[in-house]
Amino acid sequence: MRQTILAVLSLSTLAALLTGCGGDIVLLNSKGPVASGQSDLMMKAIYLMLLVVIPSVIMALWFGWKYRASNKDADYKPTWAHSTAIEIVVWGIPCIIIAILAYLTWWGSHQYDPYRPLTNAQGEMEDHLKIQAVAEQFKWVFIYPEQQIATINEVRFPVNKPIEFQITSNFTMNSFFIPKLAGQVYAMAGMQTKLHMLADQPSPAEGYRGFSANYSGYGFTQMRFRAHAVSDADFNTWVEAVKAGKGTSINPEAVQKTVLDQAEFATLKDGDRSKHQIEAMVNNAHTPEEIALAHEAERKGPFPTKPHVVTYYSSVEPDLFKRIINTYMSNYHGADHAAAGHASVEHTAAVGE
Repeated sequence: MRQTILAVLSLSTLAALLTGCGGDIVLLNSKGPVASGQSDLMMKAIYLMLLVVIPSVIMALWFGWKYRASNKDADYKPTWAHSTAIEIVVWGIPCIIIAILAYLTWWGSHQYDPYRPLTNAQGEMEDHLKIQAVAEQFKWVFIYPEQQIATINEVRFPVNKPIEFQITSNFTMNSFFIPKLAGQVYAMAGMQTKLHMLADQPSPAEGYRGFSANYSGYGFTQMRFRAHAVSDADFNTWVEAVKAGKGTSINPEAVQKTVLDQAEFATLKDGDRSKHQIEAMVNNAHTPEEIALAHEAERKGPFPTKPHVVTYYSSVEPDLFKRIINTYMSNYHGADHAAAGHASVEHTAAVGE
């Protein structure tokens, strides 16, 4: 009995620690319709499965108590082999629960499809704010194509405004995740994925937590950003401040820069080796290839040990997001898309002449 009590207390303590000692359980405390719907689906699935788990646990304890060796009143049936009623219960109830879970999974997969645009209460599609998210090494770059601004490790959007994230990666596969607002969606080089979401109430001053949910190298733990859901007026004020080069008036801890073009974007890539690894590469480099790799590692520097500082860009090179994707698609099926683009421009100019 003492061991049982200690085991129960240990499990209870572990559960309290895992939930932050009664703190915020982010996946069950959503702030948007998408995350809220996903949380409801998860809890419904848990409740349905508990219909089997709880009775099974109770019966296991009850059977052990009833048929204990010291209970001489318990029925002793050594030749018992079959019960139709038990078979119906044991197989019928789980089959019904599995059927309900299958329906909920099918319905939820379509209802909360990240590619499905959000609609209002009347089922009408509303205007979406488009934000392009790029998983860089090791940070998140956000481009606002309509506002022509960009940010690093911070994203802002209006409350009750449907958001359409267009997501890609400029190195290995990552996963874009804001637990309070929506599920995770993968970011892959040379591809574009989408995520539709909405915040139905303003975020706290520090914003909602966002991060990479997929291991992508030593520095991936620093791929954290803040998502701020603000009023329309505050969002417009922030956009104008960033475009005017005064973004630090909204966030004093940020860094304000001018234009995010391909040259600036190329400087954002962090190193993916530790300081000791780089030193070893330099000391052991003998062939021209090894020396070149060592110099490249020195230029990039070691992987980051803290997130990149929030940075604002007052303008963005047109179609930068498409250019990032096409970098990995230039030789797809043997076609050089960049060269084809230049040829198309030259051809148009020739026709105009």
